[in-house]
Amino acid sequence: MTVYHAILLAGYALNALMIIFLLFFEENNSVHRFTWILLLGFLPLVGVLCYILFSGNFFTRTKRMLRANQKANNHFAKTIETQERNLDTIMQSGRSEVLEDYGSLIRMNMRYGRSPLLSKNSVRLFRTGEEKFQALFAEIQRAKESVHLSYFIINNDETGKELIRILARKASEGVTVRFLYDHVGSLFTSRKLFKPLIRAGGKVSRFFPLSLINPFSINYRNHRKIVVIDGMCGYFGGMNVGDEYANRNYARNYFWRDLHVRITGPAVRMLQKQFLVDWYTSTIDESSLLEKLPIESFFPESAGHLTNEEVPFPPDGETRNVAMQVVTAGPDDNRNDEIRDAMIHMITRAKKSVYIESPYFTPDESFRMALKIAALSGIDVQIIVPGQWDKWYCRLAAMPYVSELMSYGVRFWFYNGFIHSKMLVIDNIISTIGSTNMDTRSFSLHFELNAFFYSDEFGQRCGRIFMENRAESREVTEDFFRSASIFRKGLWNFFKLFAPLM
Repeated sequence: MTVYHAILLAGYALNALMIIFLLFFEENNSVHRFTWILLLGFLPLVGVLCYILFSGNFFTRTKRMLRANQKANNHFAKTIETQERNLDTIMQSGRSEVLEDYGSLIRMNMRYGRSPLLSKNSVRLFRTGEEKFQALFAEIQRAKESVHLSYFIINNDETGKELIRILARKASEGVTVRFLYDHVGSLFTSRKLFKPLIRAGGKVSRFFPLSLINPFSINYRNHRKIVVIDGMCGYFGGMNVGDEYANRNYARNYFWRDLHVRITGPAVRMLQKQFLVDWYTSTIDESSLLEKLPIESFFPESAGHLTNEEVPFPPDGETRNVAMQVVTAGPDDNRNDEIRDAMIHMITRAKKSVYIESPYFTPDESFRMALKIAALSGIDVQIIVPGQWDKWYCRLAAMPYVSELMSYGVRFWFYNGFIHSKMLVIDNIISTIGSTNMDTRSFSLHFELNAFFYSDEFGQRCGRIFMENRAESREVTEDFFRSASIFRKGLWNFFKLFAPLM
């Protein structure tokens, strides 16, 4: 036997052992396991490598990350403990019907998502990148102490360069600027983009940079989008930094719809906390940053920000006195389904309607079951997905799920363009907005952040946004699937097999 044949035989033996492991020891659901077994069958040796890199079972939970999370969570532990102890009293006080009706969700987010309930927040929504970047850039220019930014993607284009110019100018004025970006999300963004900011004294770091030393990090990406200004004003949502988000990418022949949130109030502390955890995890030059949490300059007591003068905002105005919880999820925790499970809980509590917007739609079985039960119970379940997709394979994988849920009474709409917002609205009362897509990758592999809002007024605003976007969409009909060719249906079902991996 030659060396080549020996290596080949060893590879196939490893492949067989991996299949046995999946059959008897893999803890994921059957669909997830079947997908990997199928891949190993088609691509024996390549499949083993893909499983190691992308399965989600080989995440190296660094001591640094665990220590950061523990310190940050301990800071809010007493608040959560006190709130949970008094939650029944709050629910029965009659002060808020929303809190009374959704106390179980609040308690779940406290226990599972380690998030306190924070009231008296002011919230603004941005439906386009044009609005968001105009307001954000103006607000950064008024920063006095610090600007913290974390993005999955920053492109080396007009929008990205403009942001870096503004940040460099603030850094030169003595404002502390920290910029964290995901290495894979911004893989093709040259480090040269950040040189003006670094020269001005700003700090830039990459989240889980790819390396031969730790190749397993390729699949675990920071999908959060967080900006905190002076510890008093926060931005989060679906928008990254790039021309396409501001409809400046003229190579794309379709409109880009999105959703982003600006908040002031106590909930900003949760955004700041998560940024500091992610920054601490990704840097070694500021090793003491979390050692004495809280750092008072990062967590000012004032619930507001500077006056809103000279900061352009969308015309719909601001929703005040909003109670909310900020929940994060990721593979750093064995319980990495906090956001998905909270969404499922919301769907199960629906009495009238469930409205969803998501750019990618390959939900797992538990999420689909919740939607099916809601629709069969007479709940008005409607979902908007893109009419124009930025990733063609995601569209192919999504179609079988759309067809399946439509057969149970769920209504789907194709937006006339690309819709990138991630929103769930229940009964026009409670809602969640953030970075989480309705797919397996967001639910299980990415580091995500969503806010859960408990406000009639804000819920009605979210419902109106959904209806406005629906008016710019076309409903998906049964004819769409009946008229599809056998070849197209075959493609849909083929890509569905790999949906858990997308």
